[in-house]
Amino acid sequence: MILAIETSTLVCSVAIGRGLRPSVEKRIEGRGVHSERTFTFIRELLERNKIGVEDLDAVLFSSGPGSYTGLRIGAAAIKGLLFQRNVPLFTLPTLIAFSVPLLDNISTRVHSVIDARREHLYHQKIESDSSKKITITKPAVKKITRLEEEIIRGDVVVGTGWNRINVEFKDDVTWLGSEAISAKNLILGWNRPEIKELFEQKNPVEFEPDYLSMSQINNSPAG
Repeated sequence: MILAIETSTLVCSVAIGRGLRPSVEKRIEGRGVHSERTFTFIRELLERNKIGVEDLDAVLFSSGPGSYTGLRIGAAAIKGLLFQRNVPLFTLPTLIAFSVPLLDNISTRVHSVIDARREHLYHQKIESDSSKKITITKPAVKKITRLEEEIIRGDVVVGTGWNRINVEFKDDVTWLGSEAISAKNLILGWNRPEIKELFEQKNPVEFEPDYLSMSQINNSPAG
């Protein structure tokens, strides 16, 4: 059984599943929800499935970039959950996690974004081809005007802050907001070989999420 946790945005999502069977999710969206609901959702899902932490095969975490508060609470929950327990932790970058359910179509190009405030979005581009080969750019804090130049007809844009993007051919782009953000994406990716290889195993005691800081935005290249 796999437990997955997604707290990188205003969405607080915890999911549990096994293999290719559909996972079960507890989810809520809003400011300040992570501190109360993350721990509650974990407990409820373990109890519903009548298992303990030791029965888990792995814990998956969407490791950022994203909200400092949400990621900190998610990391704290994992550190407490796995303390002195022999259950492995694997992390996947958040922007890649956003894209996982969207990569089934041939030649899909996904722009995963997180609102970085001011004039910027945190951005990563993920593409898949007919052979299921995945091509991924490095994550970057990018000016919205620069990102707009990279979007073409047929692209998919997913995440938060997408509504700040303005292109002339909006009807020819697929736009997905926070409704597409879910811990279930992590379990889905874990069961796809081309995505599973992107997960990294971490020491639960020592790992830190990839916090999105204002210094990253201030030091980002102009344009």
